[in-house]
Amino acid sequence: MEFDRRVQVRRYGSPSGRPGFASGYLVGPRLVLTTGHLGDVQGVTVSRPDAGDEEHAAVVRWRRHDERADAALLEIAPDRGWSPPASMARSQTRPSQRWGRLIGPRPYAVTVMGFPRMQKDPAAGRLDEQLTAEIAPGSGSLAHRYELYATAPTLAAPPGPAGATPWAGMSGAAVLAAAPDGALLCGVVRRDREAAGGTRLTATPAAALLADPDFTAVVSEHTGWPPLLEPAEPAPLLAPAARQLDLRSPAMLLRAEAEAVSFHGRERELAELAEWCLDDSAPFAVQVLTGPGGQGKTRLSRHLAERLRRQGWVTGHVLGSLHDGAAPPELSRLDSTLPRLLVVDYAETRPHTVRRLVDHLRTARHHTRLLLLARADGEWRTDALGADAAVRDLLHTATVTPLPPLIPRSTPPRERAADFARAAADFARHLDLLPHLSGRPEQGWPALAGTLRAPGPLTDPRYDSVLTLQMTALTALLQQGTAPVGTAVREPVEATVLSHEQHYWEDTATTPAHRLGGMRTSTLSRAVAVAAACGAATADEAEATAQKIPGLPPEQALPVAEWLHSLYPPPADSYWGSLEPDRVAEYLASAVLAGPSTLVRLLTGASPQQQGRLLTVLVRAALAHYNAQRYEEHERTLLGLDAALGQCPLDAGALRTVTASLPYRTSPTAGLALRLTTALARTLEKRAAADTDAYEPEYATALSNLGVRLSDVGRTEEALAATERAVEIRTRLATADPAAYERDLAESLHKHGILLGALGRRAEALTACERAVEIRRRLAAADPSEHDPELASSLSMLSFRLSAADREGEAVAVAEEAVEIQRRLAAADPAAHEEGLGRLLNNQAVQLSRAGRAAEALAATERAVEIRTRLAKADSAVHERGLARTLSNFSDGLAAAGRWPEAVRAAERAVEIRRRLAAADPALHEAGLARMLFNLSGCLRAAGLPERALDVLDEVAEVCGRLAGRSPAEFAGRLRDVLERQAAVLTELRMSDRAERARARLAALDVPEGTGGFENAP
Repeated sequence: MEFDRRVQVRRYGSPSGRPGFASGYLVGPRLVLTTGHLGDVQGVTVSRPDAGDEEHAAVVRWRRHDERADAALLEIAPDRGWSPPASMARSQTRPSQRWGRLIGPRPYAVTVMGFPRMQKDPAAGRLDEQLTAEIAPGSGSLAHRYELYATAPTLAAPPGPAGATPWAGMSGAAVLAAAPDGALLCGVVRRDREAAGGTRLTATPAAALLADPDFTAVVSEHTGWPPLLEPAEPAPLLAPAARQLDLRSPAMLLRAEAEAVSFHGRERELAELAEWCLDDSAPFAVQVLTGPGGQGKTRLSRHLAERLRRQGWVTGHVLGSLHDGAAPPELSRLDSTLPRLLVVDYAETRPHTVRRLVDHLRTARHHTRLLLLARADGEWRTDALGADAAVRDLLHTATVTPLPPLIPRSTPPRERAADFARAAADFARHLDLLPHLSGRPEQGWPALAGTLRAPGPLTDPRYDSVLTLQMTALTALLQQGTAPVGTAVREPVEATVLSHEQHYWEDTATTPAHRLGGMRTSTLSRAVAVAAACGAATADEAEATAQKIPGLPPEQALPVAEWLHSLYPPPADSYWGSLEPDRVAEYLASAVLAGPSTLVRLLTGASPQQQGRLLTVLVRAALAHYNAQRYEEHERTLLGLDAALGQCPLDAGALRTVTASLPYRTSPTAGLALRLTTALARTLEKRAAADTDAYEPEYATALSNLGVRLSDVGRTEEALAATERAVEIRTRLATADPAAYERDLAESLHKHGILLGALGRRAEALTACERAVEIRRRLAAADPSEHDPELASSLSMLSFRLSAADREGEAVAVAEEAVEIQRRLAAADPAAHEEGLGRLLNNQAVQLSRAGRAAEALAATERAVEIRTRLAKADSAVHERGLARTLSNFSDGLAAAGRWPEAVRAAERAVEIRRRLAAADPALHEAGLARMLFNLSGCLRAAGLPERALDVLDEVAEVCGRLAGRSPAEFAGRLRDVLERQAAVLTELRMSDRAERARARLAALDVPEGTGGFENAP
C-alpha cells in the first residue's frame, strides 16, 4: 500500500455553499478512485495531503451511486503542477494498481487509508488515518457489500454539519489487502454505520466495480492495463495475474508471462479444458498437461485462467517458490466457496508440494480443479512419496493430456508462415521497450517486420514447437536490424538468441554500478548459466555459488553475484532470477557447465535444492538435444552428468526430486535414471534399516522403480532381485493394511511377472501376473474409473504369460478384454489413454497372430502403428521406442499376408529407430535391436532376398552372442533362434561350410531349460 497515492477530493457548488469532502486513491497517474455520492457536479478538485492549499481540477469519468456500488473515477486535468506519484514510475512494466476480492469464509485483515473528520486539525487541515480492520465475508454479503470491523478507539470529531460522524470524509478511501507484489485494492469505503462500540464501515467491493465494462474501460485507458480481479487471501501463494512486462533483454520477450505474442489457436484444447473445469460429476479433479519445453503449456493455462476469471472463477498459478524444499505453505488461504482453478507449473519438480495441494483440496465441497503442467509424465505423479491412499489414487487416476503442436506438420505451410509473420509483428511492437537493445533499423521495427521473411522452410519438424517458431521470428528481426550477430551454419536458434542476449550482459556488466568491464563474455555466460541452473536463495548463498563459477577470480565473486541479482527479476524467495525461457537457459547450461569437473565443483557443498535444480536443468537439456536430433550434444551432456555423479554423492532430497521428475522409461536418459534411482534406493535402504515404519514404504517404491530402470538397460536378473524384494515388503504391508498398500502390491507383482517371464521362469511369471490381475480386478470392480487402466495393463501382460504356457485361447481372450477396457477409456479421454491403447493393440496383435488369426492381428497392429507414429512425432524421446516395437510386429503381420515389400519397409523403419537408439546407448537398446534385426531377416528371406537376410543375421548373431554371454538365462534362447535361421539361409544359398559351422555352434550352445526365444519375449 502506497502513501503517495492518497488524495483528498473536494466538491464545490453544492446548495449549502459548503465544499463537500471525501478521500480518494490514485489508481493511475491521473486517475482517482473515490466515492460516488459526492454528486455528478463539475466543480471537483484533487489535492495531495501534504501540498498545502494546492488543488487540481478534475472531471468525473465514471460514477455510480446505487444499492450495489458507490464509487467514482476522477480524471485530473492536465496541469503543470501535477506529477504522478513515485510509486507509479514503472507503470509501463506492471499495472499501476492490482485489484482483489475476498474469496474465503474467514475474517480477513485489510487496511484503509483516508482523511476522516475526526482527524481534522484547525491548523493543519485534514490529517491522515490508517485503519486496520477485518472484513467478515458473511456480513453484508446479501447486500453485496463489505462490512469492515475495527476495535481501535475512535476520536471525537470537531463540531460539524448535522449527521456528520467522526468517520465523515473517509468515504472514497481505498480498502487494501496486503500482497507480496503490491497491495490488492479490494474495495472503496462507502459509509459509517455508527456502531455503538468500535468502528463499522461499509465498502463497495472491487468486484462490483470491475463487473462494469465502462469502469474497466476508463482504468485501461489511463493505465494501459486491463484491471484484473485477483484473490486476496491466497496472494502469497499465487503469481500476479497480469502480464510480466519488466522487459530488459530480447530473451525476456519469449517468456510465457510476457505474452508478447498474441494468443491464438488452441480452440479444441481450450474447449476440452473448459469442459473439464465445468463438469459437475465431482467437486474436485486433477488433470496433467504434458509437453516438451516451448510447446505452449504455460501460455494455454494462462489463457484458460483468464477466461474462467471473467466468468467469476478464482484462478491462479501457484508460485514457483512453493517448492519441495520450502516450508509448507498455509494452504487454508486457498479455501473458498467460489469455483477455483489452480495451476501448478513444473509439477514434476515439486511432487511433494503437489501432494500437499491435492490433500488439502480433495475434500472441497465447491467446484475445484487442479491443473498440473509438466514436461512429461513420470514417477512424480504415480509414486506414493509418503502421501495417503486417497491422494495417491487421485494422482494415479488423473487424466494425463499430451499437448500437441500448435500448428502440426499436416497443416498447409501457409499457416506456419502466417504464424511466423504474426509473431514477428508482435515482437516488433515490443522491441522499443527494451532499454539496452541496440540495432534499431532506420524505418523502425514494425516496418521491418512487415517485410520480413522466414530464414528457411517452416515445414521442418523443429517448428512443431511454437517456441522454436517464435524464437526464429525474433532472431530474424534482430538479424535484419543494424546489429546482427555472427551465426554458424545450421546453428540452433537457441544459440542465436544467446548471442543477442550477450549484448545485454555486456552492457549491464560495464555500468558504474557493477564495473565488470574487463570480464570476458565467456565468463559472463558461465555466470548466467550458473544462476539459471543452480539458483541462490540468499545473498550469502549467491556469493558462495559464484565462487564456483569456472574462470572467475575469487575476489570478483561478490560483484558478479550482485550483477546477477540485477540481471533478471528474481522471484520472491530467491536472490537470483534466471534467464528465460527455460529452453534457452537449459541450452546455455549444457553448453558451458556439462563438463564433469565443473559439475563436481557446482554440486559439492550445494544445497539439496541447488543440486536437484542443476541436475533437472541438465537432464531437460539432454532430452531437448535428443528431440532436436542434436545427438552429440545429448551424449556429451549425459556423459558429463554420469561422470560427475560417480564422484559426488547427492543429498537424499535432491535424489528424490530428480528421480521423480524423470520421464517414464525414456530411452535417452535411461542410464542416468538408473544411476540416480540406485543411489536413492541405497539411501532409503539405510534409513529403513534404522526406522522401518517411517521409510520402508518409500524404500519399496524405490526398489520397484529400480527394477524398471535395471530392466531398461538389460540387467534383468538384477532387476528381478529388486522387484522380488519390493514384492516381499509390499506383501507384508498390504497384509497389515490392504486399503493403503494393496494397489502398490499389484504394481510390484505386475513388474515382477514381466521380469520372471523374460528370464524364462514361466510358471512363476504366470502366478505373479495372475495375482496382479486378481487384485486389480477386485479394485476395478469397486471403482472402475480409478483402476481400469491398471487392470487393462495387467490383463495384457497376463496374455503373454498364458501364451507362453500354450494356453492360446485364454491368451487371446484376455488380450481382447484388455483392449476393450482400454478402447473404452481412450474413447472417453483420448489424450490420456490413446498411448495405452496403442501399446495394448500391439500386444493383442501378437496373441492373435500366435493363434492363427492373421487378418485381425494385422488390423490391430496397423491401428497401433497409426497411434504411436503420431505420438512419436510429438515427442520422439518418449514414444519412438514403442513405435519401433510396433513397426516390427506390423512387418510380421504384413509378411503373413504376403505383402512382402511393405513388410520389409516396416521392418527397416523399426531397425532404423533401434539402430540409432543402440548407437547412443548399447546397454539399453541392443536387445531391442536384436529383435528388430531378427524380424527383418525373416521378412527379407520370405521376400526372396536371402543374401540381404544373411547380412542381417550375421549382425544379429554377433549382438545376441554378446547378450547371451552377459545373461544366458535371458538371451541364449534368442541366440539359438538366430543360429537356426542362419544355418537354414546358408543352406539355401548353398554355402555348406558356413552352414556347417553355424550348426556346430548351435549344437555347442548351452540353453538353460525353459529359456524362451524371440517368440515368447514380450
